[in-house]
Amino acid sequence: MKEKIIEGFTAVILLVFMALNVFILVRIWQLINIDSIYREKKAEYILPEGFTPAKTKLLWDEQLPAPSGWVVRYASKDCVYCKLDFEWERLVPLSERLNYRTILLPPTENDHFADEQIFPARALQMAYVKMDGIRQFRFSGTPTVVIFDNRGHVLWHRKGMLSDVDYESAEKAVLKNIKG
Repeated sequence: MKEKIIEGFTAVILLVFMALNVFILVRIWQLINIDSIYREKKAEYILPEGFTPAKTKLLWDEQLPAPSGWVVRYASKDCVYCKLDFEWERLVPLSERLNYRTILLPPTENDHFADEQIFPARALQMAYVKMDGIRQFRFSGTPTVVIFDNRGHVLWHRKGMLSDVDYESAEKAVLKNIKG
């Protein structure tokens, strides 16, 4: 009799834990879907928020057309690999031609580029950033390039110096995004 009570009690505990697991999974699923619905209701395109290295609010030129997306380059002025990343110089004209805006993101306040070092010249440099899409990345090395569409979805991502293969895959990703 004692064994049957223990078996029944164990079965009840297992059922309670299974119900709790189902509840947690349903709640996670709801949160994911609510977030995706919320993202779709946002503005037509996302303006990343941030501050310049001088700690002034970054102002966006609203007269420019809505961008196709954003090219974010995590780089430092003193990084040898950033200076030798010649494929970055190939990627910039492509992104500008397709109406992607470029953001330079230095690792620290002391790593920001002087105005004459900024490439491309129209790139915006953010020393302090509030950008939902970037939070998921743990930038650990320079250079790193992340390309977002205008809704904040990642199209392409690469840590380290770019190779010609990387350029080609980035080009395919942005062209596919443009064509829809």
